[in-house]
Amino acid sequence: MIIGAGRSGIGAACHLPRKNPDKTYVILETRAALGGTWSLFQNHGIRSDSDMYTFGYSFKTWEDQKSFADGPSILK
Repeated sequence: MIIGAGRSGIGAACHLPRKNPDKTYVILETRAALGGTWSLFQNHGIRSDSDMYTFGYSFKTWEDQKSFADGPSILK
């Protein structure tokens, strides 16, 4: 069971079948939207406080030129 469909929950859902192909899982999210912090907080100017090149997924690396990205870029 994965609690939350934010960045970490989505990442876990992608890694679980690779490591345990015979297992099933479910993601529980209370909101209608996916994306966790980046979809919940719509504050003007929200951005990452971590270098996105090291914060990205191994299976989908960060390709944008901004290493400290804004919320809409991260959600996309």
